[in-house]
Amino acid sequence: MKSCSELRENYNMKRYLIIAALVSVLSALSADVDIKSGKLRLVIEDYDGTVFLYRQNEQGSYVSLLDSKRYSVNSGLYVLYGKNVQKLSRSGGMRIASSATEDGARLTFTLKDKFECTVLFTFMASDGKENDSIRVDISLSNESGKKQIEGVRLFLDTWLGENSGRHFSTALRNSLAVECFFTDMSRERWIQSSNGDVSMRLLLWGSGITKIQTLAVANKDVLGIPVWAPRFVPDRKFDSIQSYNNSALSVAWEPVYLEPQTKTDICFFITTGSSRTLPANLKELRNKTGGASYPDRFALDATTSIYDTLVPYKNDAAESDDEYIRSLIERVRELEADPDSMNREEILKLNAEIDAVLLKSGR
Repeated sequence: MKSCSELRENYNMKRYLIIAALVSVLSALSADVDIKSGKLRLVIEDYDGTVFLYRQNEQGSYVSLLDSKRYSVNSGLYVLYGKNVQKLSRSGGMRIASSATEDGARLTFTLKDKFECTVLFTFMASDGKENDSIRVDISLSNESGKKQIEGVRLFLDTWLGENSGRHFSTALRNSLAVECFFTDMSRERWIQSSNGDVSMRLLLWGSGITKIQTLAVANKDVLGIPVWAPRFVPDRKFDSIQSYNNSALSVAWEPVYLEPQTKTDICFFITTGSSRTLPANLKELRNKTGGASYPDRFALDATTSIYDTLVPYKNDAAESDDEYIRSLIERVRELEADPDSMNREEILKLNAEIDAVLLKSGR
């Protein structure tokens, strides 16, 4: 029979082990990067690669620009490699490493013998004084040892505009409150999420910015899945079986065929604002940071419909013609039946054209 001192010693040892285990778990869940710079706070968690971005409001409180509820469908990146699409998170053998840099942070995802994706966040000041913007550089390299197609899709689970009904806006549109889809940002310029207290703007067109393949806004359950081209329905509200009035956005860049040990680079900007200041456009950001500027205002006739900029695959077609719709469907089937020659961009354009034709014809 053990003595009281032995029992007490065993108890203390077990208690120590439990506390050590809890500390280990909490350390794994804690942020490896937590930087406050100017008006911004950037947090990166090595455990799952999640990135959180905060902006100070006029009262000095940090407000999350993205849905920051843990265990929700977190914002993040999806990578296309070969015929696979994978979210960048700690699963399937993915290695994650993050670190602070002199003017921001670096986050790297590595899937051995497949690919490596590095995201560089660089703080910028649109007013030349306090940092309120971030340049985002994404580098995706082929580590497979063979030529393969690779691409990056950004998924952001936004929330700022959900209570106002004005989920998103662009340079041309005061409000986007239904699902829609763009392949050209030359006139839209940017997309913004705002609640009047703080705002976040993604600059997706201009000098030095990588041209997008697609921009989609939809319910988060539609976009937050490991597929390259999520299916959306133009004019549908941001509802799903699992969530109500829950919007998100997705930005994909053109996939490219990469030789082994080569890479593709992507660049865009995130600018922020408060109740008194609007997020900067690229012209303002460039002028204050010493870069080149360019004209940022484009006029658009007031009669222009949202669908006039939604993937005009064949504008001169008779959209009410059933034969035209059948020809589009047949072309999609042909492309999907031959994976070797499949053109993902063409399929996206064809599907969007079919949706737009059906919508305009009232079907």
